Amino acid sequence: MRRLFGATVALALLAGPAGANDDPISKVERTDPRHMPPLPPGGYDLPLSPPVVQFPLPPQWVTIRSKEDWRKAGRIDKKLSDACAARKFRQLLPMRFRAVFRTDVLGVAFGHGLNLVDEGKLADKKMIYLFRNGDSTACVVVAMDNQDVNALKAAGAEVNPARPQR
Repeated sequence: MRRLFGATVALALLAGPAGANDDPISKVERTDPRHMPPLPPGGYDLPLSPPVVQFPLPPQWVTIRSKEDWRKAGRIDKKLSDACAARKFRQLLPMRFRAVFRTDVLGVAFGHGLNLVDEGKLADKKMIYLFRNGDSTACVVVAMDNQDVNALKAAGAEVNPARPQR
């Protein structure tokens, strides 16, 4: 009984003095003046979340668009794929330049150094490199040269160079 009385007294002391001002206006006045005002009655007429819009890729970033399979674009280079898996041959900004094939979107880097990190100096300056799963250890690097690009063009692919032709 003594414990119950002690617990009741402790709760009464924590609750504060009797007759305290419970007016909601005084509670709002005691808040920091930088706080946002309360919602107006009825709330705002806004959606719960912004609308979801599917934005297209910027066209200057899509360098190759083909209806062919990506395996036909060039030759798969095992040595470069292993270096890519070890993060020694990779894109500087993954998917900055893209190659859109029938079923996949691959990252593009250029052998002369555009969007390419090549720690082992394995790149050929005349090649274009396509990266499939370029940010993982399952990276596959496809090496293309100008003949491969011309073959893609002959098959109906759109090829936009990363820099303007002179």
